[in-house]
Amino acid sequence: MENTIKEKITVYTTSEFMGNVQKYEGTLIDQGKMKYAQYDNAPFVSFIPKGKRNGCRIVKGYNPYILILKGWNHPEPDGMYGEARQGDGVTIRESRYASFDDGYKIDFNNVIDKYLADNPGLLIADYRESVKV
Repeated sequence: MENTIKEKITVYTTSEFMGNVQKYEGTLIDQGKMKYAQYDNAPFVSFIPKGKRNGCRIVKGYNPYILILKGWNHPEPDGMYGEARQGDGVTIRESRYASFDDGYKIDFNNVIDKYLADNPGLLIADYRESVKV
């Protein structure tokens, strides 16, 4: 357990449902790397989500993707779904990519990397896997 400083943070990580990038805001409890299942150095972050009392932990073993920034109100990741369209009396919304497609991460990395370059000093930890462009 590497960091025990309590401060407001924003966490970006991949969803367990479709693999799209999700954003969480809260108060940092701890972050670093730990043994998890068969992984000796799985990145994790423990935090108290904004508006909650109890903490939670995110651990990513295989293909980790966790980004931790100082403060709140950072960019929102793009949603999982594309634009809605009408078809035979129903509204249709399709996901932008197939389940767990790297496109979700690539799109977000393009936005957040520019944001971090324009706002140095926000990064607490970057546990993003390398994604093929």
